[in-house]
Amino acid sequence: MTNGFTSIDDLLPSRALRLYSTASISTDHADLLSPLTALINLCYSVSHTSRPQGNYLPYEYPRLATSTSLIDELGKDGFIFILTAQTPDGQQKLIASASAKPFRQLDHHELVEGSELRTSFKRRAAAPGLDPASPSEPPQATERSANREAVDSMKVERELPKWEIICNVVHPEYQKRGIAGQMYEALVKEMRSRASPQGDRDVHLVITTMKELNEAYYQKRGFVTTDERRIEKGVGGSELGFSIVEMEKIA
Repeated sequence: MTNGFTSIDDLLPSRALRLYSTASISTDHADLLSPLTALINLCYSVSHTSRPQGNYLPYEYPRLATSTSLIDELGKDGFIFILTAQTPDGQQKLIASASAKPFRQLDHHELVEGSELRTSFKRRAAAPGLDPASPSEPPQATERSANREAVDSMKVERELPKWEIICNVVHPEYQKRGIAGQMYEALVKEMRSRASPQGDRDVHLVITTMKELNEAYYQKRGFVTTDERRIEKGVGGSELGFSIVEMEKIA
């Protein structure tokens, strides 16, 4: 039992976790793109827009605008894990998905020219002339700056490959059973295997996510927050306002 729920082995006895490159899922498994997009947008809607006290993001901002948006975001070197399970009637149901890509930091102008609120979640370089760690920042910002410097020093010293987690979602009916954690572990294992044939080389992980929903989850997994920015109530149709955090970890 986990948190009062049936274990994943009892819940999904006939499950299958499969790995796809973006190239293979685009060409050989294109039939998965529509249900995968639907799953990600469903999870995003439940967590971000369907809040009892109001929405963090308006309904017109799905996580993925089209069935190829995830492939476009991951690029040619990204990969996707898909977890399916057999239902009592013999059908295969999409349960969870997680994806990652080699990290590329976008230039500031690549983001400010975009009009969609979802671009706020893209990890970016500081605007020209801005000091990300000025003396006037509050204590939390100073701590984030120290976290960033510590992670960067480890990365440079060891020349670690850098990966960005793009997505880790579980169908609402199967949440809080440890599935997201297993998907995360699968991501890390795959990244490490790509870093060295033995899979024993560390990697530098980054993720940009909503503080109110996910910061505590990733902190429990060893991530530290290296940057934070605020989206105020009313901006882009947000009823609540929210903060976006950039988090990193050496794994």
